[in-house]
Amino acid sequence: MSTTPAHAAARAVLFLGVAITAAAFVALALILGLYFAQADPHPALYFTALWGFPLGFALMIAHVLQAMGRRRRRRAITAD
Repeated sequence: MSTTPAHAAARAVLFLGVAITAAAFVALALILGLYFAQADPHPALYFTALWGFPLGFALMIAHVLQAMGRRRRRRAITAD
């Protein structure tokens, strides 16, 4: 498996997507835990959960679309 700059960028997009989604999941778990403890969650937890899930999933979808484009280009080159 080659490590060209395109592959490194795609890997970085995937890593960021997973990390942001994981942080949003932790923030959501903390929000729920604090509600059960009858405490008020910090607004940053809301921000992380509300913006982290869509942003993380969008980055993961971008990774999938990049991989599809790479495979199509590779298939078009080998078909010629």
